[in-house]
Amino acid sequence: MKIRPIEPHDFATVARLENQNWTLKSTPLIINSSAEKIMKKILKGTRYLLAEENGKILGVLDYGPRNKSEFGAHVLTFGVMTVQEARGKGIATQLIQHLIHEACTENYEKITINAMSSNPKALHLYERLGFVLEGQLRKEYYIDGTYVDSLIYAYYL
Repeated sequence: MKIRPIEPHDFATVARLENQNWTLKSTPLIINSSAEKIMKKILKGTRYLLAEENGKILGVLDYGPRNKSEFGAHVLTFGVMTVQEARGKGIATQLIQHLIHEACTENYEKITINAMSSNPKALHLYERLGFVLEGQLRKEYYIDGTYVDSLIYAYYL
């Protein structure tokens, strides 16, 4: 498996994978991704890393500045997802480790991720990789008849 930056020919495939794999268990949004939306995000500073094996994209990690303010320019935030058939095989781990390495070389000091309490596998992954819980917004979302907390995890470089 290799991890590489997104290329323009990937935009439509990544959009399709985001639409198929981001669910209300992992994000409080109905994803309606498209190649055009990905291109606009990239033009605004979002970067993408893809995990690929034998020409097939198995995971996607997007990242960029957490804050619009110059005073928060030392902090990155990210989102990560893997395709259903590749879950539990270390793809997200490798993508996040790659991000940590990139962030170090680019002199960032902190990486954050907003996670949902309804996604315990993701929470376990972040904690296993050294992320610490910094904040909890209780009952932040009401999804399918259940309240879900929004959790903020951080990794210090």
